[in-house]
Amino acid sequence: MAVPLPGASLPVLFSLTLFVSAALLFFVELMIAKLILPLLGGTPAVWNTCVLFYQAVLLMGYGYAHIVGTRAGNARQAALHLTILAAASLVLPIAVPGQWAPAGEGSPVGDLLLLLAITVGPPFFVLSATAPLLQRWFARTGHPSAGDPYFLYSASNLGSMAALIGYPLWAEPHLRLAEQSRLWSVGYGIIVLLTVLCAGALWRYRSHCPAGIRPEEAGTAAGCSAGPPPTRAERGRWVLYAFVPSSLMLGVTTFLSTDVAAIPLFWVIPLALYLLSFIIVFARVPALLHRAAILLLPLALLALFVVDFADIDAPKWTAFFVHLVNFFLVCMVCHGEVARRRPAADYLTEFYLCLSVGGVLGGMFNSLLAPVVFPTVVEYPLVLIIAALLLPAGWGATPSGLRTGKGVLLFIGAPFVLAPLTYFLTANSSVASDLYVRLPQLSVTWSTFRMLVSYGVPALCCYGLVFLRKPLLFGMGFAALFATVAVAKDLNREIVHRERSFFGVLTVTRTMSGTFMSLSHGTTLHGKQWLNPETRSEPVSYYHREGPVGEVFDRLAGDRKMHRIAVTGLGTGSLAAYAHAGQEIDFYEIDPAVKRISTDPAYFTFLSDCRAAWRVILGDARLTLGRAPPHHYDIIILDAFSSDSIPVHLLTREALDLYLAKLTREGVLLIHITNRYVNLAPVLAKLCAEQGVACRLRDDDQDYEIGKDGSTWVLLAREESGLGPLSARAAWQRITPQAGIAAWRDDFSNILSVFKW
Repeated sequence: MAVPLPGASLPVLFSLTLFVSAALLFFVELMIAKLILPLLGGTPAVWNTCVLFYQAVLLMGYGYAHIVGTRAGNARQAALHLTILAAASLVLPIAVPGQWAPAGEGSPVGDLLLLLAITVGPPFFVLSATAPLLQRWFARTGHPSAGDPYFLYSASNLGSMAALIGYPLWAEPHLRLAEQSRLWSVGYGIIVLLTVLCAGALWRYRSHCPAGIRPEEAGTAAGCSAGPPPTRAERGRWVLYAFVPSSLMLGVTTFLSTDVAAIPLFWVIPLALYLLSFIIVFARVPALLHRAAILLLPLALLALFVVDFADIDAPKWTAFFVHLVNFFLVCMVCHGEVARRRPAADYLTEFYLCLSVGGVLGGMFNSLLAPVVFPTVVEYPLVLIIAALLLPAGWGATPSGLRTGKGVLLFIGAPFVLAPLTYFLTANSSVASDLYVRLPQLSVTWSTFRMLVSYGVPALCCYGLVFLRKPLLFGMGFAALFATVAVAKDLNREIVHRERSFFGVLTVTRTMSGTFMSLSHGTTLHGKQWLNPETRSEPVSYYHREGPVGEVFDRLAGDRKMHRIAVTGLGTGSLAAYAHAGQEIDFYEIDPAVKRISTDPAYFTFLSDCRAAWRVILGDARLTLGRAPPHHYDIIILDAFSSDSIPVHLLTREALDLYLAKLTREGVLLIHITNRYVNLAPVLAKLCAEQGVACRLRDDDQDYEIGKDGSTWVLLAREESGLGPLSARAAWQRITPQAGIAAWRDDFSNILSVFKW
């Protein structure tokens, strides 16, 4: 007799459980990062250790789900999983012990791993196993949809996406960390309850088909569908198709934040698109959508090639849009192939284990291997090329023909013809110029026509390879196209030195006129210096003597003796130009690569020419500054807020207390808040108002003739008199708190509230 089924309520129950579980996983990743930031700082070791910990535990969870799901019966699975859920709740609420601190001066990695394992490890492990294990439970029920439970994966990714967007938009602006932790504990209790209901549903509506049924024994009843076991080649495809979007997600985020625009929190958008693709492809959408993504991807890749290299005078949002469309289409194609190749429900946990392995490999490739191996963000175009190579698979492709002489000639000849053609057209404008003169009736401008000829013709030739329907052929052509132009562009630049660290790509360039040597981190200028020996000791850019920094040293140095100076953020060492014999200047710098560049006289000489005693202290500024003696500095200069990674922990109430404790009674704090996307002045105004600190802001204009860049600085002192004559100058304006802008604390910040929308 058939067991009565609850209709739509069973999928709803399992979908809701997976949604909440995934939301909790993403929420806790963001929450724990904010918890440990003030204690360990924002060093790469901290972030990479956290990411690797999450990936390792996620892989362990998927492995546990696979082992339990394939070797234990329904009752034992439910009993074991509920027991682990209950045991993991013993570490709640999640909090960092107040007395905890990294031991000694060495690497904090070991201490951090131990902290993560104790505080968040158990619940993270059991929640990570929920998605594959509960889908397998659903497959064991007698529901009509049990034979294909993969639609539940959409609910899981939807929960991840909800937490990803909801945390910065709602939780972070409105809840302190202690409140977030309590809310998370409530959510965990809800998960326990929902899992109990799922276990009950598994028992009540269990299928009468035994687990591990052989394919030849499978019938048509729900829960009894089985198929042939996956081959090694099939497992390899799952891993590869999971690797490409995982790596590309990190690559596109790094590339756009480094080479297009340094926008804080930008990583949310690619990650949201990544999750959205999973939601779509596992939601039983028509196969036509997958085919459309495959057809559109070659056009999108070639559009990216043109936009990226053709020097088109277009707004930055155009570049963002093209790159993000490409990333989303790659996700749709790769994840669509994964969904299309998914196995029978009997091998579900093994399938998700392979996807997890691919995701982990993608993260390790970008986070650990690429910064060491590649001098620039090469991994991004490299994985784009891999995606192009994978593209024709499953698109009605004909055999590659590599076993015949004609086929080999085609695969070798196409890239070797395309590469010189591309170089000739892009590096030489004479062809486009001759055509433009011979076609006077054209209604397009010269620049547009040159772009169409130089980049459009090679792109069109490459697109023609798609119609040959040979696997790998379009990818090889795209690789030749992309590599040729990238190398040619690099050869034409005045790049003196380029170096990559875990913090990004540092580039030293010489202006074409031979006037300046500049240091940039991605698109963010970190300083520059005159190349003329007579003026090279004069500070320029944001630190010009006619700017706010020059005025502070000029007006306040006469009233007090600035024996000891502290600077967070080394850059080119420009501020060393203000230090004189008998003074001491300490630079607090997080990136060893910046130290190597700024202390090398072949690039910049501010430090080698400095007459004061100077030193560079490596490490997170807040942690290393905390070790300085009390009331040690006469002026502290914060110069760490101009890039995409806004170090929030340097601008909290607790951080301000630290700075004041390290300043002498008459000492001042000068903060550089120049940023294209974030206005930090309201945050400082609120902090100063709450702490009773006097402050002024000066917004300075650029003057390229004298080498001065526009900049914004805020000056703080314990009392109004500490600002000296600057308090009476009109250029130094009072800043007042704004409604809706709260002071940041170690357990609360809201960067979205100060975005320049």
